[in-house]
Amino acid sequence: MLTLVGQSDIVFTSTGATEPILNQANLNTCVGASQSVMLVDISVPRNVDSDVQGMNNIFAYNVDDLKAVVAQNQASRRKMAQEAEGLLEEEVEAFELWWRSLETVPTISSLRNKVEDIREQELEKALSRLGSEFAEKHQEVIEALTRGIVNKILHEPMVQLRAQQDIEARKQCLQSLKMLFDLEIEEQFT
Repeated sequence: MLTLVGQSDIVFTSTGATEPILNQANLNTCVGASQSVMLVDISVPRNVDSDVQGMNNIFAYNVDDLKAVVAQNQASRRKMAQEAEGLLEEEVEAFELWWRSLETVPTISSLRNKVEDIREQELEKALSRLGSEFAEKHQEVIEALTRGIVNKILHEPMVQLRAQQDIEARKQCLQSLKMLFDLEIEEQFT
Protein backbone atom coordinates (compact mmCIF):
# COMPACT_ATOMS: atom_id res chain seq x y z
CA MET A 1 0.00 0.00 0.00
CA LEU A 2 2.77 2.49 0.86
CA THR A 3 4.36 1.87 -2.54
CA LEU A 4 1.09 2.96 -4.21
CA VAL A 5 0.90 6.07 -1.99
CA GLY A 6 4.46 6.96 -3.09
CA GLN A 7 3.44 6.65 -6.75
CA SER A 8 0.27 8.75 -6.41
CA ASP A 9 -0.51 12.45 -6.56
CA ILE A 10 -3.86 12.13 -4.74
CA VAL A 11 -4.84 9.48 -2.20
CA PHE A 12 -8.36 9.02 -0.79
CA THR A 13 -8.66 6.98 2.37
CA SER A 14 -11.76 5.46 3.84
CA THR A 15 -11.16 2.28 5.80
CA GLY A 16 -12.60 0.68 8.89
CA ALA A 17 -9.25 1.00 10.72
CA THR A 18 -9.52 2.28 14.27
CA GLU A 19 -6.02 3.85 14.19
CA PRO A 20 -4.37 6.07 11.54
CA ILE A 21 -2.78 4.03 8.74
CA LEU A 22 -0.78 6.93 7.28
CA ASN A 23 1.54 9.06 9.40
CA GLN A 24 4.64 11.19 9.08
CA ALA A 25 7.02 8.26 9.63
CA ASN A 26 5.63 5.91 6.97
CA LEU A 27 5.03 8.75 4.47
CA ASN A 28 8.69 9.83 4.79
CA THR A 29 9.71 6.35 3.63
CA CYS A 30 7.49 6.25 0.52
CA VAL A 31 7.14 9.87 -0.65
CA GLY A 32 10.22 11.52 -2.14
CA ALA A 33 11.30 15.03 -1.12
CA SER A 34 10.59 16.43 -4.59
CA GLN A 35 7.17 14.78 -4.78
CA SER A 36 3.94 16.18 -3.34
CA VAL A 37 0.87 14.17 -2.39
CA MET A 38 -2.64 15.27 -1.52
CA LEU A 39 -4.33 13.08 1.08
CA VAL A 40 -8.12 13.18 1.43
CA ASP A 41 -9.25 11.27 4.50
CA ILE A 42 -13.01 10.74 4.53
CA SER A 43 -13.05 8.06 7.20
CA VAL A 44 -14.20 8.26 10.79
CA PRO A 45 -12.12 7.63 12.79
CA ARG A 46 -9.34 9.20 10.74
CA ASN A 47 -6.94 7.13 8.62
CA VAL A 48 -4.36 9.94 8.34
CA ASP A 49 -2.52 11.00 11.48
CA SER A 50 -2.53 14.72 12.31
CA ASP A 51 1.31 14.71 12.42
CA VAL A 52 1.41 14.84 8.58
CA GLN A 53 0.21 18.46 8.69
CA GLY A 54 3.76 19.64 9.29
CA MET A 55 5.21 17.94 6.22
CA ASN A 56 6.20 20.26 3.35
CA ASN A 57 5.15 18.01 0.50
CA ILE A 58 1.96 16.54 2.00
CA PHE A 59 -1.39 18.28 1.76
CA ALA A 60 -3.89 16.53 3.99
CA TYR A 61 -7.63 17.13 4.19
CA ASN A 62 -10.14 15.34 6.41
CA VAL A 63 -13.90 15.26 7.01
CA ASP A 64 -13.72 18.37 9.20
CA ASP A 65 -11.99 20.28 6.37
CA LEU A 66 -14.68 19.13 3.97
CA LYS A 67 -17.39 20.24 6.42
CA ALA A 68 -15.79 23.71 6.53
CA VAL A 69 -15.78 23.87 2.72
CA VAL A 70 -19.42 22.77 2.64
CA ALA A 71 -20.35 25.38 5.26
CA GLN A 72 -18.53 28.08 3.29
CA ASN A 73 -20.28 27.02 0.09
CA GLN A 74 -23.65 27.05 1.86
CA ALA A 75 -23.01 30.58 3.13
CA SER A 76 -22.03 31.65 -0.38
CA ARG A 77 -25.14 30.02 -1.87
CA ARG A 78 -27.31 31.63 0.81
CA LYS A 79 -25.90 35.05 -0.09
CA MET A 80 -26.44 34.39 -3.79
CA ALA A 81 -30.01 33.26 -3.06
CA GLN A 82 -30.67 36.50 -1.17
CA GLU A 83 -29.30 38.51 -4.11
CA ALA A 84 -31.48 36.50 -6.48
CA GLU A 85 -34.53 37.15 -4.28
CA GLY A 86 -33.78 40.88 -4.42
CA LEU A 87 -33.56 40.78 -8.22
CA LEU A 88 -36.74 38.76 -8.37
CA GLU A 89 -38.58 41.26 -6.17
CA GLU A 90 -37.44 44.10 -8.46
CA GLU A 91 -38.64 42.21 -11.53
CA VAL A 92 -41.98 41.37 -9.90
CA GLU A 93 -42.45 45.05 -9.06
CA ALA A 94 -41.59 46.05 -12.64
CA PHE A 95 -43.99 43.41 -13.96
CA GLU A 96 -46.77 44.64 -11.69
CA LEU A 97 -46.24 48.21 -12.90
CA TRP A 98 -46.39 47.00 -16.49
CA TRP A 99 -49.49 44.88 -15.75
CA ARG A 100 -51.28 47.81 -14.12
CA SER A 101 -50.40 49.97 -17.14
CA LEU A 102 -52.37 47.55 -19.33
CA GLU A 103 -55.59 48.98 -17.95
CA THR A 104 -54.84 51.97 -20.18
CA VAL A 105 -54.92 49.87 -23.36
CA PRO A 106 -58.71 49.85 -23.95
CA THR A 107 -58.93 53.63 -23.46
CA ILE A 108 -55.92 54.31 -25.66
CA SER A 109 -57.26 51.97 -28.32
CA SER A 110 -60.70 53.56 -28.21
CA LEU A 111 -59.27 57.09 -28.37
CA ARG A 112 -56.97 56.17 -31.26
CA ASN A 113 -59.89 54.58 -33.14
CA LYS A 114 -62.10 57.62 -32.58
CA VAL A 115 -59.42 60.06 -33.74
CA GLU A 116 -58.58 57.81 -36.71
CA ASP A 117 -62.28 57.76 -37.72
CA ILE A 118 -62.37 61.58 -37.56
CA ARG A 119 -59.17 61.77 -39.63
CA GLU A 120 -60.56 59.43 -42.30
CA GLN A 121 -63.85 61.35 -42.51
CA GLU A 122 -62.13 64.70 -42.87
CA LEU A 123 -59.65 63.31 -45.39
CA GLU A 124 -62.50 61.89 -47.46
CA LYS A 125 -64.25 65.31 -47.46
CA ALA A 126 -61.08 67.10 -48.49
CA LEU A 127 -60.29 64.64 -51.29
CA SER A 128 -63.86 64.84 -52.63
CA ARG A 129 -63.54 68.64 -52.79
CA LEU A 130 -60.29 68.34 -54.75
CA GLY A 131 -62.02 66.30 -57.43
CA SER A 132 -61.18 63.18 -59.37
CA GLU A 133 -58.32 64.81 -61.26
CA PHE A 134 -56.33 64.85 -58.01
CA ALA A 135 -53.58 62.27 -58.57
CA GLU A 136 -53.41 59.09 -56.48
CA LYS A 137 -49.84 59.98 -55.51
CA HIS A 138 -51.02 63.24 -53.94
CA GLN A 139 -53.71 61.35 -52.04
CA GLU A 140 -51.04 59.08 -50.54
CA VAL A 141 -49.02 62.12 -49.44
CA ILE A 142 -52.03 63.71 -47.78
CA GLU A 143 -52.95 60.36 -46.18
CA ALA A 144 -49.43 60.05 -44.71
CA LEU A 145 -49.53 63.69 -43.58
CA THR A 146 -52.79 63.27 -41.68
CA ARG A 147 -51.64 60.01 -40.08
CA GLY A 148 -48.44 61.73 -38.96
CA ILE A 149 -50.39 64.59 -37.41
CA VAL A 150 -52.67 62.18 -35.52
CA ASN A 151 -49.72 60.14 -34.27
CA LYS A 152 -47.83 63.19 -33.07
CA ILE A 153 -50.87 64.63 -31.29
CA LEU A 154 -51.64 61.33 -29.50
CA HIS A 155 -48.07 60.25 -28.74
CA GLU A 156 -47.27 62.31 -25.63
CA PRO A 157 -50.64 61.86 -23.88
CA MET A 158 -50.39 58.08 -24.41
CA VAL A 159 -46.83 57.95 -23.08
CA GLN A 160 -47.82 59.97 -20.01
CA LEU A 161 -50.89 57.84 -19.41
CA ARG A 162 -48.89 54.59 -19.55
CA ALA A 163 -46.14 56.02 -17.35
CA GLN A 164 -48.52 57.15 -14.60
CA GLN A 165 -47.64 54.94 -11.61
CA ASP A 166 -50.19 56.34 -9.18
CA ILE A 167 -53.14 54.04 -9.74
CA GLU A 168 -55.78 56.55 -8.63
CA ALA A 169 -54.29 59.33 -10.76
CA ARG A 170 -54.23 56.96 -13.76
CA LYS A 171 -57.88 56.03 -13.19
CA GLN A 172 -58.83 59.72 -13.04
CA CYS A 173 -56.97 60.35 -16.30
CA LEU A 174 -58.74 57.43 -17.95
CA GLN A 175 -62.13 58.67 -16.73
CA SER A 176 -61.33 62.17 -17.99
CA LEU A 177 -60.42 60.85 -21.44
CA LYS A 178 -63.58 58.75 -21.57
CA MET A 179 -65.69 61.75 -20.64
CA LEU A 180 -63.91 64.37 -22.79
CA PHE A 181 -63.92 62.25 -25.94
CA ASP A 182 -67.17 60.37 -25.21
CA LEU A 183 -65.35 57.05 -25.60
CA GLU A 184 -67.02 53.68 -25.57
CA ILE A 185 -64.57 51.32 -23.91
CA GLU A 186 -64.60 47.54 -24.15
CA GLU A 187 -62.95 46.42 -20.92
CA GLN A 188 -60.27 43.85 -21.71
CA PHE A 189 -58.35 43.59 -18.42
CA THR A 190 -59.48 43.19 -14.84
